[in-house]
Amino acid sequence: MSAGYTSRVILLAFPKLGDRVSVLIRNPKLLPPSELTPQDIAVDAQGNPLDPQAANEAMYKVMANLIVAWRVYDASAPAAAVTIDLDADPEALAEQLDALETVDQTLMTDITAENVARLPMAIINRIGEELAKVADPS
Repeated sequence: MSAGYTSRVILLAFPKLGDRVSVLIRNPKLLPPSELTPQDIAVDAQGNPLDPQAANEAMYKVMANLIVAWRVYDASAPAAAVTIDLDADPEALAEQLDALETVDQTLMTDITAENVARLPMAIINRIGEELAKVADPS
């Protein structure tokens, strides 16, 4: 038995997004507040960020710091050039759309804030849910 905290990492699997799409994060409940606090950004009187992009980037840095490993694809990469004839009969159109699904996407390897920004919202939201559990552990 090893010494230390239990459940140090959390595996987030996304079977609906694709085979083996997953993100392994450090358990936010076991991290010091300094690791979970985004850098300061300017806010207005209501507490809303003056620069929403800067707020997103600050949060992506926090998320990148949480991630230990991942098997994810670049959701921002443009789709390969596939000709789709929307006037085709339904069967031909289905074949064209199936062909689009077989085009490989770019597997991301480097865990950076810039690459976190390229993740699908489903993954970003799920990581956000784990962070929210720290603020509301109920």
